[in-house]
Formats: sequence, structure tokens, C-alpha cells
Amino acid sequence: MRFPLPADTFPPLVVSEEDQFDLQRLSKEFINEALDQYGDFRSSGGVFDKTRWKPVKTREGVTAYRDLKVTSLEASRVAPHLQVGSGAMTASTNLHGVVAVGTIDGKFNDMMFGLLNSNTEMVKIKSSYTNDKMVDAKVLATIVAPTPQEPARGLFIKWGVSMGAPALFRKVVRPRDFVYLESLGILHSESDERIGYSLIHSLQIPTIRELAEYQIVRANSSICLLFRQKASGQLEIYVQGFVDAMGNIHPSIAVSAVADGLMSYDKMVHCGQMKKLNWLLKTKKTVLLDFESSECVVCSKSASRSKSCQVCMNTMCARCSVTKKLSFLSHLSRRVSKRSLVFCMRCNLAAREADALGIAAEELLRLNPFECYEISEGSTTSSTPASPSSTIPPDTTREFFG
Repeated sequence: MRFPLPADTFPPLVVSEEDQFDLQRLSKEFINEALDQYGDFRSSGGVFDKTRWKPVKTREGVTAYRDLKVTSLEASRVAPHLQVGSGAMTASTNLHGVVAVGTIDGKFNDMMFGLLNSNTEMVKIKSSYTNDKMVDAKVLATIVAPTPQEPARGLFIKWGVSMGAPALFRKVVRPRDFVYLESLGILHSESDERIGYSLIHSLQIPTIRELAEYQIVRANSSICLLFRQKASGQLEIYVQGFVDAMGNIHPSIAVSAVADGLMSYDKMVHCGQMKKLNWLLKTKKTVLLDFESSECVVCSKSASRSKSCQVCMNTMCARCSVTKKLSFLSHLSRRVSKRSLVFCMRCNLAAREADALGIAAEELLRLNPFECYEISEGSTTSSTPASPSSTIPPDTTREFFG
């Protein structure tokens, strides 16, 4: 089968005001439940009960644990029947429990910016930066939209297709798709500490039918991420995950896949950092020299094999340059492809230090919110610095979403 699927695969989803209210309430209940459990975890000194939780994987500073006792979600996680379109919308309850905790490198705002993808185009950009194995996706409905005043807040109904089975099993395990509620935002503790959250919870909506003719299995998941700035440049994450992969996939494979996913939130930090580079490439908010020079703009040494920074357009030597792969949207087809671009260390640092949520707010104020990510069709090789609206040679090794 070929992705993306036709644009008219699903009819437009209409969500009543009553359903919108119920979904907001449901989101708050799940997040508050996760906050309570995260509070208990911190109160216990960050130690799990070994009789209930079994470590399954460790990656750098993050460890994933499998719940030995839970076979279904608690009754509190059952969604009410919500009338959406012509049918009832409910949440799945037959799921396997996994929790991941630990620390990752990064800044709070960069993580939040990486998590923000309030429309289908930005879901594609996020997938290309995180390599999350999503091969198709769509924002079906927006319940709460982010605003320039609150750019890190949103509530959506989304659909996505994942090829997330381990490579060894992909020829025998069919792709899974998900219809889910996504909620994200920032809360403040009693001590005024910021706690970021991201909730994904499966919904069953009759008008968003299962896609048996494409050999896709409808699966269910529930994931709630909480994170805080534990120290400068270090985030603490607490992630609850539940999955019901459906079909004939063994639970151990499903649990392993969920554990991998829960331990990969460092990719969201990377996504936020790369989106900041997209922004800097478009806005060029760094100092430009008004004369040409053969000296490196960073170290002032003579650059024998000089390159030009894609942002400030100044000369740089090889030691003071860095190559980054940025993701761009095709202006017409809306496909996503990656371009390898060269930046000076100064501009790269400027992007890393930029306020990610300030950039998110600025993007929302633009007439074209995709301005920092769009690129013209038919790009050709060019040796001169280029902006996203100019011609930048594509990285032909991979295109995302078609």
C-alpha cells in the first residue's frame, strides 16, 4: 500500500459543543490522575515498587517499567459516550501498562515547541524530525486552538498510521492506525514550578471507520507525558503509557514498542531546536556584515576553503561550521523533505538560545503560519545561501508523507 491515503478517506468530523466540553473534562481527568501518580513517585524518592513494576529497558538516563498487575485501565479512564457525527465516541480500556522515568538533555520551552503540531502540516514536520514511524496523519478536529498569548496550549482529535513494529516483524505485522485525543499545555505547581504535559488517548468514533481494505489494524493507546526543568539543560520526564495493539501481535512486542516510544521524548527536544533553525533561516535575525571578507566570521582566521552561512551569509571556516538537516514543506504537494544546510557556529548558537515559545507565538501571528517551513517546487543545486522560499537542494534519501 502507498501512503498518504486519499484526502477524502474520512468525512469531515463535526464535534458538538457538548462533546467539546466532555473532551476537555476527560483530558483534565487523565492529566490530574497522572499528576497525582507523578507526585506519589516524587514523594517516594523516585523509587518504584519492585513487586509491581519490572524494568524492561534503559536508555541513557531513562528507564521503562512494565506494570505486572494491571491488565486493563481503571474505571476512571473510561470515556463517557460522546455523540460525534452519527455515532458514539468512547475510549478504549483494554491496554498494557508501561511507565518511563528519568532525565534527558534539553530546555523546557524547546520540548514544548517540539510537541506543538496543531495542524496536519506541522504533524508531518514533527514526524520528519523525530522519525516516529508515522507514515500518514491528519488533524480531524480542533477543540482548543493555541493562541499567540498561549501558544503552548491545545486540544485536538487526530488520526495517524504507524509502521512502528520492530524491523524483524514488519513483513508479518500489519500497520496500525490510531484515532486519538491530543491535549498539551503548561501547569504550575504550588511552588510555581512549570510542569509541561502532553496527553494522547484513543477514541472510538464510528464516522472515522476502520480501514480494513488497506490492511490497516485499528489500535488503541493512552500516553501521558509530564516534564519539568530539573536543572539547567536537564529535563525530568515521567511518562505513562498503555497500548492495545489489536490483531495477532504478541503483548511482549507491543510492550517493547511502547517502551521504545516512551523513552524517545528527547527527539521532541531535537524537533523544537530544529524548528528554531527553520525560523532563524527565514527571519535571519542575526547580524549581517555589510562587506565581504575572506576571514571566518566566528574565529576571524583566514578561511582557505570558505563556506557561507545560510543565515547570516558570512564566510566561515570548516571548523566553525555545522551541517544540519532541516525539514521543509513542498509549497504545492505539501510533502515533506529534508535539506542539508550549513550554518556558522554563531548562528547555530543563536537558534539554540532563542526562546522557543516566543517563536511559536510569532508563527501564530504570521499570515502564513507555514512560512518558515515552505519551499518552492523543483529545487535545484545552488552554491549560494538560500532561504526556504528559494531553491535549496533536497536530500533525496528520504521524503516524508508521500
